[in-house]
Amino acid sequence: MIGTLLFSLLLQASPQQGPVVVHQVTTGWCSPAISNVIGNVTVNCKGVDPRALVRLNERLRRAKLDRVNALQIANDWADQYHQLEKRLAEAGDDSELSRKAEEYLHQGDLEKAGAILDQILGSEDPRIDRTAANHYNRGLVFELQFQPLDALPHYQKAYKLEEANQHPSEQVKYGEEYVYLLLRQNDFEHAEPVLQAILESARGLVKVNRAYQPDATRALNYLSILYFRTGRTKEAEDADREALNSYRELAKTNPEAYQPYIAILLNNLAIVYGETERIPEAEKAYGEALEIRRQLAKTNPDVYQSDVARTLNNLGILYDATNRFKEAGLAYIEVLEIRRPLAKANPAAYDQDLADTLNNLGSLCYHAHLLKPAEDAYSEALEIRRQLVLANPAANEPDLARTLDSLAELYRETGRSKEAETAYLEASEIFRRPEVNRRAYDPNLAQTLSNLAALYDEMKRPKEAETTYQEALKMNRELAKLNPAAAPKDRRRNEALDP
Repeated sequence: MIGTLLFSLLLQASPQQGPVVVHQVTTGWCSPAISNVIGNVTVNCKGVDPRALVRLNERLRRAKLDRVNALQIANDWADQYHQLEKRLAEAGDDSELSRKAEEYLHQGDLEKAGAILDQILGSEDPRIDRTAANHYNRGLVFELQFQPLDALPHYQKAYKLEEANQHPSEQVKYGEEYVYLLLRQNDFEHAEPVLQAILESARGLVKVNRAYQPDATRALNYLSILYFRTGRTKEAEDADREALNSYRELAKTNPEAYQPYIAILLNNLAIVYGETERIPEAEKAYGEALEIRRQLAKTNPDVYQSDVARTLNNLGILYDATNRFKEAGLAYIEVLEIRRPLAKANPAAYDQDLADTLNNLGSLCYHAHLLKPAEDAYSEALEIRRQLVLANPAANEPDLARTLDSLAELYRETGRSKEAETAYLEASEIFRRPEVNRRAYDPNLAQTLSNLAALYDEMKRPKEAETTYQEALKMNRELAKLNPAAAPKDRRRNEALDP
């Protein structure tokens, strides 16, 4: 095994998606009736009509999820189900139609429930609050149908109506659902003003009622993600720190609910520190996040063991970047021990994570001049990525190209010029594809071309070397004009939890 070999070599040789969006604290509505069989996880959810559960379980089976992911989706679904059920039961003048919609909800006939809400929305109700509520309800139905893009305009309408109506509690509620979907679509331009507004409203509500503190904290976390992804690390750090302090305060009275969120914020803050080269602060934050996640995994390994792996992977990157090869190797070995069984049980959910760690491990070994284990790690990552590309080319081809480029560098280092050329050419071909490269000038392509040109020079093929150098040089000059910081990132990748 790579891990055993690497561990031995490291002992002999020794004298770095983005932060996560924290949504809502989900009630544990659901439990598995059948588990540990991929694609055959059936859930029971408290208070959900058995007829509606049939609809949910059909969806879970089609998605072929493992127990942990199925439960997470089921809990979110049940939370939205109960929320909609309560709202329909409390409807005002539309009570008769709302009761019909509620009955269709119980039956699991979401299409008919949505049609009833469309009928309600079609009537011209002069009351802004009722129209906003009905749009929000319509959005919930679409989410129960797993159609978030159809829910988005209804959440937007509900938010805009309550913003105009100056009803802060509903503005916060509707705005949070709206902005969460915007962030999932990477629509930062429209998300930012909404986030600023709901944070201001939530802070005002907290002054009157501390029960709104989680709402303000979630808005802060959303803002930190947005700032980070738009290159504003100082603003991201400030928002992360404030959100972290708030979660620490909330955890004093409810540690079970909020300790996981403290770990997430620490992980996010560590990534910000790493981006700004504050290594001791990043290491300290990762260390505290890891300690919390290890404790959580002791009592609930199915849920939290993968989180332990994520923080360990990030720590491994940090150690590697600071030439602490032994510590990085030990971290990656533990990550692989966690991720291999997960990927074996559920390749669709965990193969990407496994390939990322193998690629990081290959980078570590290469930097430590351990070329054989580096090649083994890169080769295994490459095999996994080729399989992932077969299932979803657009999502996985960029990672395949990056692993090919790394492996080509190793071939070049070990004198296998022909193999290096083949890998570089395949990587550059992928980076050139319009569906992969949507920019005129791609730093990843520029780096691969520079590497290939150097290889041609070494192979005494001056004409090809000059042509390739010229293309890479032109691309790098244009990149420098557009963005002096556009140099390609290290092949190692930081990770955070999925939203």
